[in-house]
Amino acid sequence: MMNLEDYIQYKAALSLWRYVPPFLIVFGITGNVLTIIILLQKHLRNSATSTFLVTLAISDILALITGLVRQWVKYTFKVDIREDLTVTGCRIHWFVVYVVTQFSSWMLICVTLERIISTFLPHTRRVFCKQRNASIAVAAIFLTLCLLNSHYLFGYGDKYNGNHTIIERCVPMEDNYTHFISYSWTWIDLCVFYLIPMLFLLIGNMMIIFKVLDSHRRSRRAVVPSTNVPSTTATQRNKTSSLTVLLMLVSALFIICITPIVVYPIGEPYWIQGASEQRLATMFLSNALANLLMYSNHSVNFVLYFLSGSKFRSEVRKVISCKRRQVQVAPHQGTLTRSVSRVVS
Repeated sequence: MMNLEDYIQYKAALSLWRYVPPFLIVFGITGNVLTIIILLQKHLRNSATSTFLVTLAISDILALITGLVRQWVKYTFKVDIREDLTVTGCRIHWFVVYVVTQFSSWMLICVTLERIISTFLPHTRRVFCKQRNASIAVAAIFLTLCLLNSHYLFGYGDKYNGNHTIIERCVPMEDNYTHFISYSWTWIDLCVFYLIPMLFLLIGNMMIIFKVLDSHRRSRRAVVPSTNVPSTTATQRNKTSSLTVLLMLVSALFIICITPIVVYPIGEPYWIQGASEQRLATMFLSNALANLLMYSNHSVNFVLYFLSGSKFRSEVRKVISCKRRQVQVAPHQGTLTRSVSRVVS
């Protein structure tokens, strides 16, 4: 009879854990650090969008460091950082991983809401979308998620047998709490981490796209025919098409990358009952793929920003080459901020 380690699914999962994370970690941290540097430039740092995107980048970096680094070390060097920590360290690690991953999703909601206000209420945007209001929103969301996940700071620890010997480290200590984590918390996390952000992104992006398309249709009808109308119309169509693709890309990427990691924990308690070694190997592979897809979502935001417009690419080149910017602040601010914020609207 074959052991769990003998199945090709198990070996494939180990290979994925060993070779994919280093690329995601290096690429993701580098890209997010560049994003932070660019968005903290003097002519960008005071916008609400920059506040949300900088916070998102910081959250993504923490997600990669606390979550993906642990998984890579565990399966490459057979050392579980979480289990080697003290009970307090174990609890804090669980707490941080869940807070930062949920926080990233809610930063996408904030950027989408800011874009909705800018699209439908452009004249009141400066009233609602101030940096101060953005900072308050970020703090409120962060504190709410900390409270929601505070059960990790009390429920996890080490299990002992009758001889006071540790039999399991960094696991739910009580049976009732184990049941809560397996059957109730997975649904709560599903809503907070995925369903609410996903629905908000889809509905918000559809509203924005409809409004942009409708505005361009109205502008084409209102323009007086002239020799330069065709070129202007073509430019508008190109911008509309580019924006539409980017908005749908962000929503699709979020759904594709996050769906497996929220579906798997819901099904695992049911699939694992009476599972054969082959099924366990398949579940191990499925879990690896789901986790790596989720961490990919924390790694590739920079690529979407980079593809969103020439202004952002120009800023990246300037940062990398350490050249001083020779542009005026006022006109550059509006252009770059719109280009970057469209990525996650």
